[in-house]
Amino acid sequence: MGWFSLDYPVTRSFQWRWLGPLSFVGACIAIILLTVLNVALVGYETITIFSADFNTTQSFWYDTFMPYRKPAPGAICDSHVFNVGDTFTTNYTIFAWSIQSIEKANAGASGVSYNGTQLTNCDVTWIYVSGDLRTWSIDFSVVMSCKDAGMFDVSASTSFTISSLPGILAPLLGYSRSVNREAKGDGRSIILDRLIRTASEDLGDRVGLAYNASSGASPVVFSLQSSPGKFCPDSMGNTDCATKPPTFNVDYISSVDARGTLVQNYPDGPSNVPKIMDAMLTPVVLNLLQTVYAAVRLDLGIDSQNNFILHKEVMPQTLNSTFPVTATTPANPGNIGLASHLFSSWSNPNATDSTGTDYSWMWQFIPEVVAPGPAAIQVVYLCHVQSLKSPGSLIISVLVAVLSMFSSGWAVYLLVLGTLAKRHPDSNYCEAHLSEKTHSEAPPPFPQPYHAVASGYEGKQ
Repeated sequence: MGWFSLDYPVTRSFQWRWLGPLSFVGACIAIILLTVLNVALVGYETITIFSADFNTTQSFWYDTFMPYRKPAPGAICDSHVFNVGDTFTTNYTIFAWSIQSIEKANAGASGVSYNGTQLTNCDVTWIYVSGDLRTWSIDFSVVMSCKDAGMFDVSASTSFTISSLPGILAPLLGYSRSVNREAKGDGRSIILDRLIRTASEDLGDRVGLAYNASSGASPVVFSLQSSPGKFCPDSMGNTDCATKPPTFNVDYISSVDARGTLVQNYPDGPSNVPKIMDAMLTPVVLNLLQTVYAAVRLDLGIDSQNNFILHKEVMPQTLNSTFPVTATTPANPGNIGLASHLFSSWSNPNATDSTGTDYSWMWQFIPEVVAPGPAAIQVVYLCHVQSLKSPGSLIISVLVAVLSMFSSGWAVYLLVLGTLAKRHPDSNYCEAHLSEKTHSEAPPPFPQPYHAVASGYEGKQ
């Protein structure tokens, strides 16, 4: 045969008559099974969605017989990457946090990835307070640190202002978000805003009393930097730092009087400088620090037994209910600067204090101030999920896959049957050759008698 000639194989039927119907039924069943299988294998496409849950999973109809294809929690979402300067809130959305430093980067050279882990290793490390009596405003900055064994080791800060001036945007983050169209909001944030504001007003009343009693000679500006006595994240459980009243170290403090005189106290400073944290200032400042500390730890999901906001029974050991009479804070008819409105309002909101302020409105929100669960950062993740293809794409994808698999399987099936059929002695002959072979092996016909034929030349000489 030449190189360019065409030929075709000679085929014949199998000798088993039942093979055809059985193969046809089996082929139909195989096509149905392959169709179902390929809908699961090629009938879906990957799309990207947004999800607030890093552990988002999917369930499909084929999970029962294909469990290995079911994604594990956290397998279909990308981690969220934070860099220095990025902001976030916890799931309680009370304070807005900004990342100040990353202790150990795990996303590139300077980023840190977050995959929804709870903030059980985070706690307050610094509290900064600066108050100005002339504007009745106090600026707060709080630094918290997370030490999570390289998973999420960062330091973040939040800043807010408590002011009586209408031109200053003062509410806490949660409070500013709290009111919706129905005038209903997050009661927890409203209560925290009120408590910090009341503690700030206690400080303003006492500093104002001293200013008036000293004829304007006492300081009008105070600025301090404080650190809690111990780093006490939620993961430490009910240790002493979570059960005993919190303590604070006022490491640096400065004051400025009306004439602009600056006084600074700091560790190892000169001994001849007047002490700013005296009997006039210390009790009311500690109340303010306790309030900010308790509020921030609530936003971090820390339910410690010494949090007076969550556990009122510890208030007598945590807060000062009254402030001492001093040379600059004398007794007065209304006890202004001498009684803690913070203590009285939170211990019994129904009672009207000496200034006539009514705190009974807080009762409607108090049920929402409950022990929080563990906090997590509120972020949106990119998740890659499987979605059923459009009808046209689905049909084409499944059809191509089924035909490819079926044709391959059918070829193997015929090859196996052909191998089995060739074991028969007559399998290598076609019907025509079998017929010739049969005739060639038949016995010769019965011999006929011989008759001589007369010839006209016989008898002639």
